Amino acid sequence: MADSNFISSLAGSLSAESRVLSDERSADWKDSMNRWSHYGLKMPSAIVRPKTEADVVTAVQKLVSASIPFVPASGGHSPFSYIGKEGVVIDLSQFTGVEVNETKDLATVRGGTLMKELQTSLHAHGRFAAVGSGNTVGVIPYYIGGGISAYTPLYGYGSENIVAAKIVTAKGDLVKVSERENADLFWGLRGAGQFFGLVVELTIKISPYSLMGNDQGQRMLGTYIFTLDKLDAVSAAMVPIMESEECASAGHFSIALAPPDFQHQVLLVAPQVFASAEDAEKLLKPLADLGPIMQTFVPSTFEKHSDHFDYLCAKGSFKRFTQIGMTGFSKDNFAELINLHSELVKGCPDAAMSAFSVEWHTPYKGSREVVSFGHAQVDYWMNILSWYQDPKSHDFVDSVGKKAQAISRKGDDEDAFVTYTNTSRDDPLPWRYKGEERINRLRALKKEWDPTGVFTKTFL
Repeated sequence: MADSNFISSLAGSLSAESRVLSDERSADWKDSMNRWSHYGLKMPSAIVRPKTEADVVTAVQKLVSASIPFVPASGGHSPFSYIGKEGVVIDLSQFTGVEVNETKDLATVRGGTLMKELQTSLHAHGRFAAVGSGNTVGVIPYYIGGGISAYTPLYGYGSENIVAAKIVTAKGDLVKVSERENADLFWGLRGAGQFFGLVVELTIKISPYSLMGNDQGQRMLGTYIFTLDKLDAVSAAMVPIMESEECASAGHFSIALAPPDFQHQVLLVAPQVFASAEDAEKLLKPLADLGPIMQTFVPSTFEKHSDHFDYLCAKGSFKRFTQIGMTGFSKDNFAELINLHSELVKGCPDAAMSAFSVEWHTPYKGSREVVSFGHAQVDYWMNILSWYQDPKSHDFVDSVGKKAQAISRKGDDEDAFVTYTNTSRDDPLPWRYKGEERINRLRALKKEWDPTGVFTKTFL
């Protein structure tokens, strides 16, 4: 635990613009701890808000020296950014920045930079990169944990696009990693970086908008809402869209309650198509021909990539979000999930914002990078979102979430089970990192770089 003497000493060793918070009643404390979800929320003994890279290094060194556990926080979406009174949160929200190198098509991202900040910075240079579907998600933890992206058809996963990093190790050393420096750690960082240190800087690949087929960074967005009796027809129309080799796309096929009253279940299809308006309309015509009760078809730019998901970034209440890798789309499994979703919203009426969603992206046709993430073969993910207000519903909602995971995996052998480590660390390692050789290599890296488990006991 960080006592008053330690807090005073730490504060005195940081730059003047940094802050060490210990008063839970203060506005800064409340701002820092206002997480995306309050499920399992804990309060630390102190919060460090470093302003510079040197501040982060100093904070880690002093915390490790004092044997005080800590966790980093960027956008505050992760359930792994909580710690109790025994520890400290390193809040990176005041240490941010993006530098763009157009000549080399690289961007360097610092600390707690968020997705929207990255998108805005790249847009000014007519560039784009792999990004997640949330404006307030932290860029660095997203990338080092895998980086599932709507841009995967053009780019691969985020972790495949990391070219260099700076990481503060369990010894408090600031280490550079790339293919030329500490290459083994660089491999581990690209998919499991959160278990080896605190990454303070990341350099990633970016590309000109021309790769998207235009100079505006534009793609076409569709929204198609159907009644449940259209499941067979919608599923049949979706398969060729999700498996198209001619037209790159990504998106969600969801079961949710329809706004604004959130009383009736609907099928919601939200495709993103990387093509001209004419070609995208042709691809999605089978959906439009089914007579959706509502539909939209509009252009959107990279700068505004996640703006239509801003409602999902609302802070507070209780949320659980898990992503399960799937070998393909199963209409029968999806039908079971419709029934389970009905059970959820009836048993927990304030869970109206909850949804189960198949996220797809058409396969990336480029050469894949060899990284620790190891899920290049996964083109379908089941997103299981529970969102509710009453803490008395925890057990019921958790049980429904586990059922949803089991249904999503129905028909697959356990060897094919995949869990996205950025959203869940509860499942066995072989579900999060595929292959005995990969896991053994990660274990060896852990013993070398973090043998005492400063950055969790994973791989020890």
